[in-house]
Order: sequence, then C-alpha cells, then structure tokens
Amino acid sequence: MSATLNSLNVQSMAGTKKIGLIGAGIMGRGIANNLKKTGAKLKLFARNPDKIRDMEDENTQVVDCPKDAVTDSDYTIFCLTEDKNIRSIFYSGGVLESLQGILLDVGTTSPELTMEMNLACLKKGARFIDSPMTGSRTAARDGQILFMMGGSDADFEDCRFIFEACGKNVVRCGETGSGQLAKITINMIQAGILQIYMEGFMLAVKSGVKRETLNEILSQSAAKSGISDFKFPFLFSHNFETHFSLKNMNKDLNHALRLAMKNHASLPLSSSLKAVYDSGMNSGFGEEDFCSLLKVNEKLNATEL
Repeated sequence: MSATLNSLNVQSMAGTKKIGLIGAGIMGRGIANNLKKTGAKLKLFARNPDKIRDMEDENTQVVDCPKDAVTDSDYTIFCLTEDKNIRSIFYSGGVLESLQGILLDVGTTSPELTMEMNLACLKKGARFIDSPMTGSRTAARDGQILFMMGGSDADFEDCRFIFEACGKNVVRCGETGSGQLAKITINMIQAGILQIYMEGFMLAVKSGVKRETLNEILSQSAAKSGISDFKFPFLFSHNFETHFSLKNMNKDLNHALRLAMKNHASLPLSSSLKAVYDSGMNSGFGEEDFCSLLKVNEKLNATEL
C-alpha cells in the first residue's frame, strides 16, 4: 500500500520535536538538512563529527557520541549501513539504555537484527519502526527519498512529518520488519539490472556494435529503466563517484541470498552475480559506487566500454 506524501505543513507538524540522527553520512546529511527545515531540534552524530560541523546552528547540535544524540530525543533515526556497526551503537553506544519515544531505522539492516532491535525496544517501552529508503545522495539532498515502511497506522502517522520532509513517497509494506524485506529485494533487483546492462554493452562492443548505437536503441525500447537513466552517464564517463557504494550493495546482495536460502527461493541469476561482486570487493572497489563493477566486466572481456 502506497501512502502518498502530500503538501501538509511539515513545520507545524514537527513543532518543537527533538530528533537525534545517528549516521549523518552520504544519505544522512541530506536527511538532516531537510529535517532542519521543519524547525525541529536536531542532534547529529557522525563517525567524523568535524565533517558535519558546518550544519550546526541554533536548532542543530553536533554531538560526539551516539548516546548524546538519543538522550531526551522524541525520535531517534538510524541512518547506518552494516549490522556490526548498528549492533555496536545500539547496544554498546548507549542508545538502548537512553532510548525513549520512537527509533526509526532508515538504513538497510538484516531481517534478524531488525526483529531483535524491535523486541529490545518493546522491552524498553520504546517503539521501533523499520523504514529503509531507496534513492541516491541527490535524492536525499532534494527530499526525494522513497521509504519502505514496516509498522502500524499509528507508527506512520507519528512519523509522517519526517517522511514528508525527507521523501517523495512511503510504501506501507506490512508489519514491523517487512520494510527491510522489501528493501533487500529491490536492491537485489537493481544489482542484477545493472550487471545485465554491462554485459549487454560488452557483447555489443565485442560483436562490432557501437556503444552509442546500443544506447540509442535502449533509450527508446522497453529495456530502458531508471537504472539506465541514472547510471549510464557515470558508466560511459568511468565516473565511480559514490552514490551507493559497492560494499553496501554487496552487503545487501548477501542479505538477499541468505533470505532466499531461508525461504527456499531459487535465484539462479542473482546467485551467479555474487562472483562478480566478490571480484569487485577483492579488487578494492568497495568504497566506490556499485557501478564500478564495470571495471570487473572490462577486465573479464579485455575490453573498455
């Protein structure tokens, strides 16, 4: 079920809400900047606080530890990536012991850790909502994120002003945990789509069809997609600036394959994709955008795109 975000008065909804955001990195910085516009009181934590000092103002404080971001906050937003970091901050960083109100996880977290955190929050008397997002750094900056939410109607209404400020839409996926299941699936699909495009270009070029010719055909065919529109300019210019890192897509592909094993889902294409991702990670491309896998495909084919 899609909950379209409308033109509600976000500032009046936020009022004097106090929000702690943990993980003001590539995506979190955009989220924080859009939350600043609501008039809410923000406390921001990043691994390198000096990188976000420029965001401080009368309503925005940069803190030095996760616990400080959570203390006295009505909402705590996790915008983190890897399970080990999330687990460490949640349990050892003082978050759980200081938590009150709502914890909103907008990163991509394993289904197992998601449900573990939900149970821990319930025992603490707090509420947990999984609402992973999809969209680039640009989408986060422009407030055009798509959220996939697991939670109740009350959870949605209570977090509406956050979704309204930072996103273009929310897809209601079901009960708690379902947002992460949907996000893991959509990332697996995006990973596969980009790989088949790169393989198609390799086949075309090695067969004597110009890259520009195939691109012109793709752009006017049913094979066109959001991935082609966004990623092709970066592929063709060999620009691997990070919008969504290879290491994070690799992590999410691992989540998907474990989920498939648990649910006895046969995924032959996505399973074979893992070898390409392993090659990219072993080649040291993890911090680059996941379209850096073009370099793996070029090496396999001894051909430059």
